[in-house]
Order: sequence, then structure tokens, then C-alpha cells
Amino acid sequence: MWKVYLRQIVRLLRENKFFSVVYILGTALSVAMMMLILITYHIKTGNIGEEDKRDRTAYITRGYGVHIKDGSGNSSAFLSPFMIEKWFYPVKTAEIVCNLTKGSSLVYNAREQRYEELSATYTDAAFWKLFSLRFVAGRGFNDAEVKGKSSQVVMDVTTARRIFGTTDAVGRSVNIDWQDYTVCGIVADVPTYLADASSRIYVPYTTNAYAYREWGSSDVKVGPAFCLFLMPSHDDLPALKQELEHQVRMMNAPCKKYCFSLREQPTDILGQALKLGNPDVSVEGQQGTLRAICIILALFLIVPALNLSSLIVARMRKRAEEIGVRKAFGASTANLMLQVLVENFVQMLLGGAIGLLLSYGMFQVVRSALLANLNSLFQGGGYEGISTLSFWHVIDLTTVGYVLVICFVLNLVSTLLPAWRYARVPIVDALNKR
Repeated sequence: MWKVYLRQIVRLLRENKFFSVVYILGTALSVAMMMLILITYHIKTGNIGEEDKRDRTAYITRGYGVHIKDGSGNSSAFLSPFMIEKWFYPVKTAEIVCNLTKGSSLVYNAREQRYEELSATYTDAAFWKLFSLRFVAGRGFNDAEVKGKSSQVVMDVTTARRIFGTTDAVGRSVNIDWQDYTVCGIVADVPTYLADASSRIYVPYTTNAYAYREWGSSDVKVGPAFCLFLMPSHDDLPALKQELEHQVRMMNAPCKKYCFSLREQPTDILGQALKLGNPDVSVEGQQGTLRAICIILALFLIVPALNLSSLIVARMRKRAEEIGVRKAFGASTANLMLQVLVENFVQMLLGGAIGLLLSYGMFQVVRSALLANLNSLFQGGGYEGISTLSFWHVIDLTTVGYVLVICFVLNLVSTLLPAWRYARVPIVDALNKR
């Protein structure tokens, strides 16, 4: 039976070339528009590249100062690294707690005898466990070096070649922000759209005056950092929240006028993505963003489906005689409907494949707008722009699955009613093309 369907599909493609081209291109455009949104979602939330543990990561990117008596104030800023050390490092629910600050540093290029401003990540030894960076040479700095304020630096391949002319730079000295550092490792370049893992240089946060500081009132201290937690499972997020609430209560015990609050944090990767770069967006705001995205996807699905449905009706009218003959030879309504659904689904898959490639090309054009990370921009790490999107960060099982689902739903919505209608036409009427 399936061989018959395939032969029928090939025949239809050859006989109705104009219809087939319009149908496939219409599907491709619909898929491409929906995939722009879904690829953005995948790039921001999927376990891809060096950020392959996002599904188990929780984020605290903001701290809030709240008046103890009436709850007023609610000023916000990034976190104090000293607060993270004292109150967040001891958390037992998480496997890894990472102190992270994004910024930029002046790196002296001895070959060209000038300073260059490069994106920098100031962090701790947990960073190398949380993110899967690939070391080309050397290693990352360890806990003892971070606590001892050892001036170690890890740089990416591009920076090593720019500064030293080679990736064989482990053990060499480099001046960063007018301080001498020793290169302990070289890592492969990380795309900038993987904003948490990406950087040109990585240094212990304890060695940098910008990262290792705090400010604020006597009650509430803030700083330039944010905190990431790697949980055993995403299901541990409520337990992590509960433990952090306990830590915050202990932190606030001596406060007199203002107290510290995490509000609805920590958030998972989906909540982080739905903030759209604004760290102060509430859960209600995140839910509103999600509803808006769902409405847009539904419109991208329903409107093209209605247009494709009218094309299918026109084709079914031309095939009325064929349907009548098949019914005369015993074909059931279910078989006729299945045939039409399969025929159109295969054509939609062709359109889906073209749409996926089209969406990849379109994404490269608008990636800067879709993947902008405002947190990174606020902290000085986003000025280098968004890297060209890796083909294999898009064309994987997840995005192929998106295309299959879109094509299936689009096929069902646009084809089911015309197929059901014409499959039930009486034989005599079908043969008379009524």
C-alpha cells in the first residue's frame, strides 16, 4: 500500500508542477517563520555546545533591597561575590555553585605593543565543571589558585594567536589590566551566543578589582556577580529554592532597615530565557511572554494552513473522478483520507526541509537581535557581537523534531477537512465531478 502511495505522490508532483511548487514553497515559508522562533528558543534553552547542562542549571542574576517594615524600595543590582562565598557556596542541594562576573579587560599585545579590550569572565574553579569547554592545551585554574588569588589566566585560541602568535602559550606571561598573569590553559573558541560560557579570557574573580568588590548599604550589599547552581536534576529546583530562602533569612537576621531578597529566584533556563534579557522581569511577565510566543506560533500555523487548505480543495476537485473510481473498487473513506494525508505530508516534508535551511539563513541575518543578551551588555561583555550560528547547533534531533511536528500539525489542519469532505462524496457525484 505504501509503495502505491509513493508512486501516486511522484505522479502528482510531475502532473501538477505549479501546484506542487506553490504548496512546497508555502510550507517552506511557514516552517521558516515558525522555526525562527523555535531556533531562538533552542539556542537559548537547549543543552548545546559548551552549555550542555542547562536543563539542570538554576540562575540567580539579581539581588533586591527591600524595606523591612513596608516592603518598599525594591532596588536591584547584581550580587556581591562575598555574599556568594558566605551564603551560597555552602548550599547542599546543588552539586556545583559557580560565581560568575562578565566584563572586559585590557590585555597587552606585546607583538603589536598596544592594549586591546577583550571580553573577560571572572569566575571560580567550578566554572570548568559547569561548562564543557575543550582545552587545547593546559588546564583551568583550581580552587587553591582562586582562594590564593593566584594570577592565572585561561584564554581562547583566537586570543592566544592574537597575543602570542601561537596556541603554544601555556606558562607564558601576559599583562591584563596592568597586572601580570601566567597562562595556564588554552580553550577552543566559544560562540558568543552561548553567553555564559563565552569569553576571550577567563581569570580568577579574586584577582580582579572589578569583580572582587561590593557596595551598598550596611544591610544590603551588592556587586557585579551572578550565581549559577548545577542541580542533580531539574526536579530539585523547589528544594534549592527552599534552601536558599533559609540562607537569605539567616543573612537578613542582623538587618535593621533593609533586607535582602531574591524574589522569585532562582529560575531555570526557561525562566531565564523568557526574561528577554531584563533580569527584573517577574514570573507573571515571563508567563505573559510565553503566551505571546504561543499566540505568534499559532498564527504562523493557522493562517498558512487556511491558505494551503484552499489549494488542497482545488486539487481535490480535479481528482474527484479518481476518487470515484477508487471508491467503486472498494476503497473506504478511511483509506482515501489516509492516502491524501500521506501525499500532502510527504510534500510538506519537502517544504519543511527547505524551510529549515531557509530559517538557518534568515537566522544568520537577524541573529544579533534575536540572541542579544542584555545581562552581558550591562556588564561589558556583549560588545563583540553575536557569532555566526553553528550549523550543528541548529540542525540536530531537536530542530528536526520541531520540523516534523510542524509539518504534521500543518498537514492535519490544512488537509483533514478537505480530505474528509471529498472522501465521503457518493461515487456517482464523484464520477460526475460534483
